[in-house]
Amino acid sequence: MDQAVVFLLVVLSVHVQCYDGPKDENRMPPIYMYDSFERCESLSSVYCYARTVLREDQLPAGFVMPPIESTDRIVHNHRPNFLELGVCLEQCERELASFSASSRRKLFQPKIPVNFTFQIPNALFPTLVADKRRYETLVNVCVNRRLSSAYNMTGYTELEYCRANSQQAATRPFDALEILFLVLLAVLVGTLILSTFADICGIKRDNALVSSFAIHRNWQRLMAEESSRLHRDLLYIDGLRVVINHLVIILHTFLIMSAVPSKNYAEIENLAGKAPTLIYLSSNAFLVQTFFTIGGYLLSVNFLRDTTRVPINFRYVGNKLLNRLLRLLPVYGFFLLFSVSVNTRFDVNMNGYRLFTVENAICRQNWWTNLFFVNNFMWPAELCLMHTWYLAADMQLFVMALVLLLLVHRWPKSIGVVFLLGVVVSFTIPGYIMHQHKLHPVLPAKQSEAKFIFMYEPWLRRLYLPSYANTGCYLYGIIAGYLYHWVTNNKLQLHRSLLYRTIDRCVTPTLVSLILSTFVWYTVDIPKPSLWVSAYSALYRNIIGIFVAVCFLRSINSPLGIVRKILSSKLLTTLGKLTYSVYVLHDVVMRLVLLNERYGSSVSVQKVVLFVYQVTAVSYAAGLVVFLAIEQPMIMLLKPHINRLCPVGVKTKNH
Repeated sequence: MDQAVVFLLVVLSVHVQCYDGPKDENRMPPIYMYDSFERCESLSSVYCYARTVLREDQLPAGFVMPPIESTDRIVHNHRPNFLELGVCLEQCERELASFSASSRRKLFQPKIPVNFTFQIPNALFPTLVADKRRYETLVNVCVNRRLSSAYNMTGYTELEYCRANSQQAATRPFDALEILFLVLLAVLVGTLILSTFADICGIKRDNALVSSFAIHRNWQRLMAEESSRLHRDLLYIDGLRVVINHLVIILHTFLIMSAVPSKNYAEIENLAGKAPTLIYLSSNAFLVQTFFTIGGYLLSVNFLRDTTRVPINFRYVGNKLLNRLLRLLPVYGFFLLFSVSVNTRFDVNMNGYRLFTVENAICRQNWWTNLFFVNNFMWPAELCLMHTWYLAADMQLFVMALVLLLLVHRWPKSIGVVFLLGVVVSFTIPGYIMHQHKLHPVLPAKQSEAKFIFMYEPWLRRLYLPSYANTGCYLYGIIAGYLYHWVTNNKLQLHRSLLYRTIDRCVTPTLVSLILSTFVWYTVDIPKPSLWVSAYSALYRNIIGIFVAVCFLRSINSPLGIVRKILSSKLLTTLGKLTYSVYVLHDVVMRLVLLNERYGSSVSVQKVVLFVYQVTAVSYAAGLVVFLAIEQPMIMLLKPHINRLCPVGVKTKNH
């Protein structure tokens, strides 16, 4: 579980020092330049966030810009001419007090065209139009005064957001969404307390609310042992979920640390450019794909079990879909409502804007894409709760897989053709997308995209997030589920299949070769589009699903090894029931932990380790609370209604 953390420790074990910068006038400015927020607050001044693009004709002699947009290889560097700023307006006015109007005009820099995303849209902030009219020229001139005096260069600065002083912010009234969230929270807490009290005292213990929301009962449900043979066979998958979830938290830690305005960002950039780090980061595209394969496997196994017990009809499909939504929506909806309401109340320091206010603005505009599980496509450009793209993709794949299973169930003789066609399509789609849009063949670990948490990276938006580019991993899980069903029912002996034996022998070395070869795309300019590069990309997007599916098949009827014993342990299988809640809320936990990170601090080994395990521990503790208070109670309360709405009968002899 902790191999990824150990790897990060090794990578970051180089001595990290604060960035003081060269002393000559030809040095480049740091990419993060923030005025003291606390001092600005003491002046009761407006504090503005902005972005600056430097004039390339004024860069120091001999300085070479990283060819981020002009080469076919992946360039991992930051854009050194793209600065992130925090500006205290009162401080700027004092600095420019002695400047004449003509001196200010000379310092003003008009807009510089760029071919990358410069900032998030102004339309997200209703007050920004007026703020730009009042303050943008002042900030442009002020920043250029600082740049010209310290670095002998200037640039174009554009405001992104201006926040009122602390006195005005403190008196901001609660709006309707904030009141709705607080009322919902109060009702939820009150229901939990009253239900638990009634259950302990034996008052109306058969009442639906009491039995659903009583904390003691939900704790018993959490700790209950699985009894069926199917659940016992697949118990290790709960532990596997915990491991993958932990690795996702580690990855997100690395990504968010890359976006933190630290003093030693140049050191981190250099370390991130080492071959082992690039290989590690580019291989993390496999993490969520593993979840997809698990989802396909469990859906297939449970569907095939159900075919022997209940009629497969529209009521069955409706029951499946509604229960899926019941599992996802209560927790998801709670944190979505949090993100469009009270999360801006945490904007209390310099970090609050980028951690909470931006998220709030995006979610208020695009909440519907989350609610309808379509926030994994190219539109809208800005993503609310970005990590929940997985929930949208997984829901879409679930529906597609259910249709495929119904098709095969209705016409069982078509199974070979359907699965073969599905495999061909699953290889063709990512290869075609990569070829058509000239994308990189592997996940590009670009520091230049870290400022926006990779939200605008074309590879992610076109090839990583869409469900149709991830069909392969889900399909291989479905195929593995069919093979599990046949093998456990003595209808097939896998070891006699030449195709299976060939795939079993080849999949591991192929996966290792692909992982190690990802570094090539950072070092060699290979022209795109190219058919063989597209073929490589197609294999890269499918190999982990094949590998995980083969691992599932290897475990059928084989004795428990040390790995599966650990994954099947009581601790991990219990934590496995919390993974959904933990996945949804861990992003909020990360933001809260980072809120008090001081500007200009350095990223160190100790800080990375502390952050990873602090976020993990708090996320699972919060996940336990959410499971006991929201996820499990809502399932117990509403599941009977779903079963009455879409009843699933028992299969009779006539069937």
